[in-house]
Amino acid sequence: MKERLTSRVERLDGLATRWLAHIATVALALIAVATFCDVIARKVFNKGFTFTVEMTEMAMALIVFLGVGLVTHQRAHIVVDVLTLRLSERARVWLGLVTSVLSTGFVVLMVWRLWVQAAFIGSKGDTTPIWNIPLWPIAYAIAAGSVFFATGLVLQLIDLIDRAAHREKSAPQAVERPFQD
Repeated sequence: MKERLTSRVERLDGLATRWLAHIATVALALIAVATFCDVIARKVFNKGFTFTVEMTEMAMALIVFLGVGLVTHQRAHIVVDVLTLRLSERARVWLGLVTSVLSTGFVVLMVWRLWVQAAFIGSKGDTTPIWNIPLWPIAYAIAAGSVFFATGLVLQLIDLIDRAAHREKSAPQAVERPFQD
């Protein structure tokens, strides 16, 4: 029952994070196109775009917080294992369990504060200085994207608890191709 539930949650998490990563990809492409056009406008017409910095700031926030869920889901974070490789499999599981509990706690706290901050920004009615775009949609998108970061960490924590309880289970591997199944 537990494995069926976690596999369903993991499948939904993977689907959601993949879609969010596609949105982040579009944001990255927009940054590239806007920056390219801004450079051309500055060199050719001696007048750049006034909105490039504003758009880049908002898009960068989306790239980070919409993309981190997929990286976490696929266990593709950078890992420095120079010391941990010298430990036994059992010690690595327990060390991973401790660090996973700490990081999950920190990220859950961060997610909560991002939602509080998004509500605050929404209630204040903050807008961007040049385009006067309301900032609350970006703030809520950041908060929503961070939920999938937390979800991925909780799924990894459940896996580590299961591996700590059952010695015969081995560590999952990172996915090598992030946008393919």
